[in-house]
Amino acid sequence: MYIPSVEEAAKIIATSYNQEDFDKLKEVIKYLKDNEVAKTIAGNASEFHNATVHLTRVGCFDYAYALAMVGHVRYPKNTDLLGDLLCYGLRCRTYKELEQWYNELDAIMRRFWTWRAYQFSFDYWMERLPEAENDAQLIEWQSKIEKICDDFIANFKYLTDQSDREKAYVMKFEYYNSIGDEKEAIKTLVEATTNPETANKCAQCALKLADRYFELGDYENSYKYAKKAIEIKEDQPSINLGYTNYILAMSLEWIKRENNSIARDIKQVYSAYYSAYIYLRDSNRIKLMDSVEKQVRKLEFEYGEPSNIPFDNDGGNRSLLRLLQSDD
Repeated sequence: MYIPSVEEAAKIIATSYNQEDFDKLKEVIKYLKDNEVAKTIAGNASEFHNATVHLTRVGCFDYAYALAMVGHVRYPKNTDLLGDLLCYGLRCRTYKELEQWYNELDAIMRRFWTWRAYQFSFDYWMERLPEAENDAQLIEWQSKIEKICDDFIANFKYLTDQSDREKAYVMKFEYYNSIGDEKEAIKTLVEATTNPETANKCAQCALKLADRYFELGDYENSYKYAKKAIEIKEDQPSINLGYTNYILAMSLEWIKRENNSIARDIKQVYSAYYSAYIYLRDSNRIKLMDSVEKQVRKLEFEYGEPSNIPFDNDGGNRSLLRLLQSDD
């Protein structure tokens, strides 16, 4: 057997897996485990990472893990590949086995860590927390998680993609949320929206704040942060704009109700719901589209003012989509 590149190796593995050719799979893995092959097969660190991602997309986490190990032999200090080993290993290896990869990663200076190194280290310890045998060990592991988040924020300047910086605050929020620390969870998201390094790249954090404040009945703040999330411009939106506009519209309605100004400002409320409806239609969020229509119909009846929103323009398509999504 001869496999010229790591990209070709991933293709062979994916094809053999789809064809259930398990003998071929064993042969490929045996070939890749040869130390000389690991040192000479064509592929830089990024190509090794991309090849492993290709395998996870077809469900081959075990083989993605094996391929990442081959890449690690070649590039032992590459933090993306060490992060990959943690990420894929969570699907097919024991926590104890994976600890070696975290220890190797931890020994590398943080300025060389990519977002994947932070994210997958965080995921590893978050999943491992329930395995703590006593309070002392739990506190130790929680300290590791907090340090990963703090180090991520402290080393923003070394990240090549500014949009990756928001992930640090999302991680920190998830941690505090998991331990029930509401005050620190919200504080983390607010910090993301005010830190000059992330304020214009924090759509996810702004939306999480809007959600949280809406749940708390603080409609002024839920409106404020939904609006901020919408206004942040992204090449590839990281949030669902339909849902975000829906939160904004509901928050606006409640604000107007609480201010006793909804009758006067009903057209503004309708406009907000219409924006939500348009974005939801583009993403086929049928249940939320129905919620928007019901809410607007209720307002039309309550205040005697037509919205003129053309809800029925795509009625046939919506009926079909409702049928297809009836099990959701």
